[in-house]
Amino acid sequence: MINPEELISTLKTQHRTLQADLAQALNDATSGTGGKGATIVSALAKFKTDLLEHLKLENGEFYPDYLEKKIKRGEDVTGTKEFIRQMDDIGKAVMGFLDKYNTAESIDVSLTTFQEELPGIIRTLNVRIETEEEGVYGIYLLM
Repeated sequence: MINPEELISTLKTQHRTLQADLAQALNDATSGTGGKGATIVSALAKFKTDLLEHLKLENGEFYPDYLEKKIKRGEDVTGTKEFIRQMDDIGKAVMGFLDKYNTAESIDVSLTTFQEELPGIIRTLNVRIETEEEGVYGIYLLM
């Protein structure tokens, strides 16, 4: 049986880790040193590992349990399934970014583009985090 409070606490802790990972990548990308690719790739690799762990917990535990609880309460889950699909799309956009910049060379040859795209990825991730933490997580704990 899933302990809802522990699950939400873990997911929120993971969110803070993901935000810190991207903050480190942004800091590395905007520091004054040259040849930043290797340092940035290291930060992005940590972020990707942490993201995959988070998505596994979210998609494997949280969202299935959330849907099950709504169904048991007789609620329509159409909107919830659409929300989950939108969250999945955000995850795919972030993974696409990580695939694009998965080597030091790919970052070094297009550092300016990377520096322009990274803040958008950070905003995208933050929107997802805020949407979950201010929405479905709270509802889930009341069920």
